[in-house]
Amino acid sequence: MTCRTSAVVLLLFPLSLWGQAQIKQAGVCGRCHVVSVLEWSISRHSKGGTNCQACHGPSQGHVTNERDEIKPDRVPHGAAIAALCLDCHGMGCPKTAQTAACETCHHVHALVSPKQAQSGEDPELAKLYARWDQFQANMQAGEHLIELRNWAAAREDFQAALGLIPGNAQATAKLELCERRLHPALPGFEIEGDQYDAGTGLPKEVKVVGLGIPMVLVPGGEGDIGSDDLPGAQPVNTVRVEAFYLGKYELTQAQWKALMGTNPSLHQGDDLPVERVSWLDCQALLQKLNERIPGRGFRLPTEAEWEYAARAGSNHPLSAAELARMAWFRDDSVVAPGTPSTFLQVDAFAPRPVGTKHPNDWDSMICTGMFGSGVRAS
Repeated sequence: MTCRTSAVVLLLFPLSLWGQAQIKQAGVCGRCHVVSVLEWSISRHSKGGTNCQACHGPSQGHVTNERDEIKPDRVPHGAAIAALCLDCHGMGCPKTAQTAACETCHHVHALVSPKQAQSGEDPELAKLYARWDQFQANMQAGEHLIELRNWAAAREDFQAALGLIPGNAQATAKLELCERRLHPALPGFEIEGDQYDAGTGLPKEVKVVGLGIPMVLVPGGEGDIGSDDLPGAQPVNTVRVEAFYLGKYELTQAQWKALMGTNPSLHQGDDLPVERVSWLDCQALLQKLNERIPGRGFRLPTEAEWEYAARAGSNHPLSAAELARMAWFRDDSVVAPGTPSTFLQVDAFAPRPVGTKHPNDWDSMICTGMFGSGVRAS
């Protein structure tokens, strides 16, 4: 019973199909202990008006301490469980008259035997179990069809799963993946190669139509940003980032000129990254780009997106050798090689052609700290 209840919580709680009154009766405990409350709510405990506090005490310190550093007033285990049961069942078990080891026959919350098949279950609960089992079967069948790249058939299974549990995030994501594989075209982009992201179904690399700007897909996920070693980057925190496309290289002067008609860079060269542009200049370029390309989704990446993409799934700092392999900086960017490493004015350094260093693990050159443009993968 325990394993079934913990699984079905995904079905019961988000949909609020059952147990609302019982969860409300449980009070603040239902905020964190959802599975335990659902177990308790199908027993005679809730019908008899016995709530969590009757067995565990008010536990005010536990409720107010969100770090879980203070335990409830009473957390009985083993033989101590029977002592609580005897508060209500003074004559012992109604069926066996047993006054010890209640937990061997009864789940401490649900009051059912984990060793015996249950009869007379709540009919609503039985329907939900059947619904959950069918949902799982549809999801498993869809996953198998994805492995076979049978996108149309997989789509049908995920649609059926969503019919059983509307709004389920996992089924929704899989359905979107199938739709993208069945209709891979992206307005305003040319798809490069046949590689696609297994999580979203989106092509891994595209080019902007008419401009040839290559963009790579940054997969969605969680990652740490910041650094405890750098005062200006403290503290380290975890961010959740949705999948988005990011410019593979710095925007070149040729690409800037094609959109804006001018080239403000000090060091001229079509394949050099554009420089001496402000944030406002970049916004003006993005406006022109969005007017020209269907979708109107181009923008600058956020700080979190940029660092997440630059780290490419890694949280270790780059060594000097790794940085030199992927980025132009300091001594390797001086205009005249061999210039003494004394203080130099900014004009003593110059950019290098894009794409002349190694990319990171996500095939992006963003470690160089360039101007980039991103568009959400929607």
